[in-house]
Amino acid sequence: MKFKALKTKELTMLSLLIALNVVMAELLKIKVIPNVLELSFGFLPIAVTGMFFGPVASIVVAVIADIIGALIFSGGNFFFGYTLTAFCTGLFYGCFLHKKPMKLWKILLAQALVSLICYAGLNTLWTYLMGYGRSEGFIVTRLIVNLVSYPIYSLILILLSRYRNTLERAIR
Repeated sequence: MKFKALKTKELTMLSLLIALNVVMAELLKIKVIPNVLELSFGFLPIAVTGMFFGPVASIVVAVIADIIGALIFSGGNFFFGYTLTAFCTGLFYGCFLHKKPMKLWKILLAQALVSLICYAGLNTLWTYLMGYGRSEGFIVTRLIVNLVSYPIYSLILILLSRYRNTLERAIR
């Protein structure tokens, strides 16, 4: 990975993507089944950052957005494990979605890694370590929820990739 100096416009765009992530992750949730299946669109700004700016920028955006979201919406209850999940999410989206042309297998693999490792794996572990979800069916429920949300999130990323050139012109 190569580090380069960012222009003011790029820094501004990354800041906007951080703010958008915080808002979309915390306020734009669709509760399909209350307390069980909830779709959050906070992954979109991270995926867009990975697409246009690469892995380093998407990691930075994901981590900063996670910290800001935790401080604002969880009453200051910050847990580093979720920040590690955000780091991995930014890494996967940045590594697989950054280079053109975007191939279907890269989109599906990126979302599979995020859904399985980050959401079903790490977030389930952090939730368990924090003392929540200690029932017998918790892990199975989390796995099923992420298997259900995987095709939805993948479809959104596929649609987003179709408009990549238009979005890139708007962002840059």
